[in-house]
Amino acid sequence: MAHPPAIRRLTTKCCGGLLALLALAASAASPAGAATCLDVPTLEAARINQFQTLAMTVSLRCRVVSGRVEERFSQLMIVHRGYFAAADRVMHGFVGAGLGFSGAHAFDSYATLLANHYGGGATTPAACSAMERALDAATNDASGRTLHRIALAMVAEPEAQRLGCPAAGAVYARR
Repeated sequence: MAHPPAIRRLTTKCCGGLLALLALAASAASPAGAATCLDVPTLEAARINQFQTLAMTVSLRCRVVSGRVEERFSQLMIVHRGYFAAADRVMHGFVGAGLGFSGAHAFDSYATLLANHYGGGATTPAACSAMERALDAATNDASGRTLHRIALAMVAEPEAQRLGCPAAGAVYARR
């Protein structure tokens, strides 16, 4: 699969070989799923895409606590539009029958699965403040490095990795 330049740049710029090493370690730890596990650019795209869903759902929940989180999420989407669009393209190409989703709306089903997972979290001033700080940090660094670090911290193992690597198993219920 050819990966968009924004994902290749982000993967290369952020952490150099560390991400590749982590991906190789994950493949080695899971020999049965090694052939179907995500490559580094797809793993990065899955993480960025899932972080976007996490941030969106938290920003919507935090509207009752602080409108600033939603505002910061909107700014994040503007500043990192290229990274999010590239991740979205990769994930649209990746999500399909091999992950248990099929039909014209396979990606929509996958995105709904993620949104439902994050939609029910705690909406507390502390949680909203933490997300606001994370969004501020990512937004203030247009290079994408901070976005990558935050996505890695908040989405250490994306659902696409669990679905794509049978030995890891999926943790979210499919509907």
